[in-house]
Amino acid sequence: MLHGFHFLKDEGVMAIILPHGVLFRGGAEERIRTKLLKDGHIDTVIGLPANLFYSTGIPVCILVLKKCKKPDDVLFINAAEHFAKGKRQNQLTDEHIAKIIQTYQFREEEARYSRRVGMAEIERTTST
Repeated sequence: MLHGFHFLKDEGVMAIILPHGVLFRGGAEERIRTKLLKDGHIDTVIGLPANLFYSTGIPVCILVLKKCKKPDDVLFINAAEHFAKGKRQNQLTDEHIAKIIQTYQFREEEARYSRRVGMAEIERTTST
């Protein structure tokens, strides 16, 4: 993640799929997450359902990073409950993907699905 972010152009946008645990674990992951947050580089966090990929059944998230982010908030999208259950793995339908994209593009808020959280609130909750 840091390697890709290092080479990101100032106006560029980077999206990376990571295990959901990177949002909560301590140690080096916490230090990296805190630095990216404080520097205003985390634009959006999209939580996805478990069992989407052949290689693993764990839940994943998409982190959207920007070097020159304008809004003073982070958009959180909880798409973990929005999927089509499959026999061997879950799937995101075209409708699920379209909803995620629209929510991201317009930074829409919807109860129990998406919320914009200001940096002041993030700082309060991460310092406790």
